[in-house]
Amino acid sequence: MLARIRRWLSPERVDLSYVDPRFLRKTHKNVDWSGQDLNHFVPVGCRFEACSFNNTNLLDACFGGGREDSFYIGCTFDRSTIRATAAGKAHFASCKFRNVDIEEFFAFCVEMVDCEVSGIVRKAFFNGTVPEDLVRALKRTKNRFERNDFSNARLVDVAFRTGIDLTLQKLPVGWKNEA
Repeated sequence: MLARIRRWLSPERVDLSYVDPRFLRKTHKNVDWSGQDLNHFVPVGCRFEACSFNNTNLLDACFGGGREDSFYIGCTFDRSTIRATAAGKAHFASCKFRNVDIEEFFAFCVEMVDCEVSGIVRKAFFNGTVPEDLVRALKRTKNRFERNDFSNARLVDVAFRTGIDLTLQKLPVGWKNEA
């Protein structure tokens, strides 16, 4: 029984037949995805460097599918519409989300470092710790969440939970965490 469970938890055993081949363990550098409808966007184990997702619809998106992280380094999502009820396993570093419309962004395993967010964020949460059932696969217990600038964002029904240090973030004046 234990051997069957280990095989099921292994990243190699996850059914990835639903994944667009462009987004299965690929590296994309300086690619412009601007203005596209990337609905049902589910990259698995990908790396995006200096890519543009500006003016893009990312509806029913999962920024890191499977049981491994996808990385977004220096990417822009300006003026995009994002819905991610299962935001997935993703690391965003030095990314810009300016004048975005984000709703239902539920981030159990999302890391954000040095990112800028403006526009409106509704019905969202960010976790500081990784759920126990994913610790082994992701090889971490905490999600890095630091030096992010939300000061020009309108946060509605948004929570920073399970140990995110709010002193390491720049938040809108007068905003209070509801978690």
